[in-house]
Amino acid sequence: MSRRDDLLRSFDLATEDPFIICWRDLDATAAADELERLKTWTDWLADRYNIDHKQIPPCWSHHGALVEELSALRTLWEASYLEDAAPSSPLAFHRELDLALRRLREWTSRLGCSRTEHRPEA
Repeated sequence: MSRRDDLLRSFDLATEDPFIICWRDLDATAAADELERLKTWTDWLADRYNIDHKQIPPCWSHHGALVEELSALRTLWEASYLEDAAPSSPLAFHRELDLALRRLREWTSRLGCSRTEHRPEA
């Protein structure tokens, strides 16, 4: 087993191809399972990159746009570390991470959620 497989298994992620999620097509049970996997990865991401609640609020899983953004980012992260990925793939991930964090900050600001308060979408 490779280091990549170990890392992906620790997040309960796919170990073959990037695991692309189409949230629209998931039933409630599958969505709950995938959300739990995404939470594990998102917690790691926030810790690893010191991302605060202004970009990823604690209630991110209650906002479709934030779930979609984080899910797409996780897929790119997975693809960036495949054995046959280009050497520049991790840099591409970081380029996209920068853009994603800007979008997450903008969405979180519009939502009005904070570290201690969740504001449901209308």
